[in-house]
Amino acid sequence: MYEALFIIDNARANTEWDAAIKHIQDILHKNGAEILKTEKWGEKKLAYKVKGHKRGTYLLVHFNAKSTAIPTLRRDFQLSDYIVRSLIVKDDKIEELSQIVPVEGAAPAVVVGKEVVEVPEISLLTEEVVSAKVTDNV
Repeated sequence: MYEALFIIDNARANTEWDAAIKHIQDILHKNGAEILKTEKWGEKKLAYKVKGHKRGTYLLVHFNAKSTAIPTLRRDFQLSDYIVRSLIVKDDKIEELSQIVPVEGAAPAVVVGKEVVEVPEISLLTEEVVSAKVTDNV
């Protein structure tokens, strides 16, 4: 299983979104990949110019593919006119993360191994640090 994050040329994404998605899917299918999930993250300002672009539209794709197809996929994505930047990462934890459903009102949780660990609120941590400094000075 792999996860690919794409920054798509913002001007083209606004006018040709469906064509850009189809282009990416065609590249994946051409190289024998099976697309599991596609998620649009939306338009964001880039931290620095990438190929002259200040903004980009992000797209996340989860897919299955043979490891031998990854170098070809990377090359094809680099040659694409739609894609400004891409990142492909091997990810075998996708199913585990998708099974965790956040409960409303519960503390945030993080997966550590196969165990779900609750994370305390940031404001609580700040109060503990402040109270620890106050008691240390007394």
